[in-house]
Amino acid sequence: MAEALRHPGAILGVARFFHDPRGSMRGMLSSRPGEGRLFSYALGGAFILLIGRVLTLLAAPAELRGELPGQIAAHAAALLIFVPLAWYALAAFGTLLARAFRGEGGWHEGRAAFFWAALVSSPVLVLSSLLPLAFPTAPGLAVAIGGQIGPVFFAWALAQCFAEVFGFRRASNVLAVIAALALALVGVFWWAAI
Repeated sequence: MAEALRHPGAILGVARFFHDPRGSMRGMLSSRPGEGRLFSYALGGAFILLIGRVLTLLAAPAELRGELPGQIAAHAAALLIFVPLAWYALAAFGTLLARAFRGEGGWHEGRAAFFWAALVSSPVLVLSSLLPLAFPTAPGLAVAIGGQIGPVFFAWALAQCFAEVFGFRRASNVLAVIAALALALVGVFWWAAI
């Protein structure tokens, strides 16, 4: 993560993403990031998610908190070790899927797109997860809808990044595939729960 923060293009690129997502992705790729920098983007996104999780744990009532240091350590291990590994697997799956749809990029571009989308969307994911803390008296449906802003933004960011690196003209088509996969996954879990 320190390498990504030392590279001024990372911070400016994240800020640029919010007004020109595909241009931000192009700019990041034009700097020819190595595997270390790509991993630092993934780790940076996971670290931002960890900060959000720690804030949620600190705001929880004392009787629900349990042993706070142990919970923070467990979340740190999950978010800083296992989540980046899962992102590698998801990036590989996304690359295979993009190649099946005649995308023009390779494995490196797939990882770059996935990790960049994770980094730029992690602040939005954190903010949407903190909405119940900010509005404790809000109706449950409003909190549930607000909590989905982060995952929807991540899907949109991922669609923008994958469309750019794999040469797809319309990111909306990529977003439709991501949404269909997400709905299929929810359906599988719902079916298994019945």
